[in-house]
Amino acid sequence: MLDGRYRLDRLCREHPAGSLWQATDEVLGRAVAVRLVPDVTRQDIRRLTAAAGRAGRVRDARWVRVLDIGSEPSGRRHLAWIVTEWVEGTPLAELVRHQQLEATAATRLALECAQAVAAAQEAGACHGQLHPDEVIVTADATPRLTGLELRGLDEPAAAADTQAVGGLLYVALTGHWPLPGWHRLPPPSRGDGRHPRRERRGIRRDLDEVVARAVGGGYPDAAALARALATLPVTPRRTADDVAASREQRRRWAWRIVPPVIVLGLAAAAWTAGREIGKVPGQDQLPVSNVPQPGQLGPHRLVWSTPPPVREFDLPDHRRQDPGGVGLAVDGDPTTSWVSDTYRTSAPPSATVAGVGLLLDLGKPAAVRTARLLLSDPGAAIEVRAGDHRPKHPTDLPLVAQATKAKANLKLHLHPRVHARYWLIWITGLPHTGAGYRLGVEEIALLR
Repeated sequence: MLDGRYRLDRLCREHPAGSLWQATDEVLGRAVAVRLVPDVTRQDIRRLTAAAGRAGRVRDARWVRVLDIGSEPSGRRHLAWIVTEWVEGTPLAELVRHQQLEATAATRLALECAQAVAAAQEAGACHGQLHPDEVIVTADATPRLTGLELRGLDEPAAAADTQAVGGLLYVALTGHWPLPGWHRLPPPSRGDGRHPRRERRGIRRDLDEVVARAVGGGYPDAAALARALATLPVTPRRTADDVAASREQRRRWAWRIVPPVIVLGLAAAAWTAGREIGKVPGQDQLPVSNVPQPGQLGPHRLVWSTPPPVREFDLPDHRRQDPGGVGLAVDGDPTTSWVSDTYRTSAPPSATVAGVGLLLDLGKPAAVRTARLLLSDPGAAIEVRAGDHRPKHPTDLPLVAQATKAKANLKLHLHPRVHARYWLIWITGLPHTGAGYRLGVEEIALLR
């Protein structure tokens, strides 16, 4: 209990800068988000409080509100705590990881972000580290921005904030983040990193030019960028009647709705500049304690000390999926993933066998007793094949384990354990995700 008022209910995520909690304000009986920042000085607390005061001058409801700030003695230093409103929605980073937005929807989102940033700039406030994890999209498609003025920057960052809005539009259109300082989504893979039209086909030239100019720092402020975006086609804002009319449909298709996510960009003044904000995991995400990460499994259990080479398994006339993202399936970070293409049928087509897959090369044979897979969605059909010779077709490797309706957190025990160098994760059936049939492989772990 903090200040005799805020009950810490559940630890959501830990970071080097502190921890994020789901909490209850027992005075008002409402859910709140609380970030604990340990080992701070009185000067740090004063700077944090002053930053929150500057943010409070911005009268734009799209910025997440700071509700309370306090501290408690902790040895010779202090434990600071920051309370913000609870935001239901999902970070833009998660929205675009598996499905980019339509151009008009992406433009609407960027326009609203530009307007919010313009309001902050007009009030003399800045963010300084705006990125896709700090933009939360609610059920009615309204963006909520977090972390205003809590970066402790020494110089105004108006230009950086305007440039970041261009980056948000780029990432909404392509799923790639074009600016430095944040790396949870892949950088642009084609072109100059400013023109989304070179990353994704079908983007209008006028939209492409606005994005490129914004990412390149060509607009003097967010208001100018907002005026440029307002000239482009956008998805109309949803009204209260629109939201009410779709409520029953959302209830029926609740698996498509991202559950409540705590969004908090209060990385706590100068000493946490650029830290990733935390959020409450959704129901389709696994608690960190359940994720096969090297730090938890330990080097004595993983068959590799560093992630092995991995490539998409290509049949001769099968077009490639996402060769640039395959390493995300073994990087030890469950928030990143390799994602298959989207298909109209549950069985992805290929030259001779219906399937797509990832091939791991351990360098030499290793004994594996358990294969753990963290998948984006349940319901996939998975085969694990292994052998000592590089395969040309899936059947070149013996089948050692399979699951017809795999769980999102899949554990396959091998009896007896299998010695092999090459390991193929072969996906023969894809779950339906709303836009079509696709699957993300967030983490692969082969255990001794």
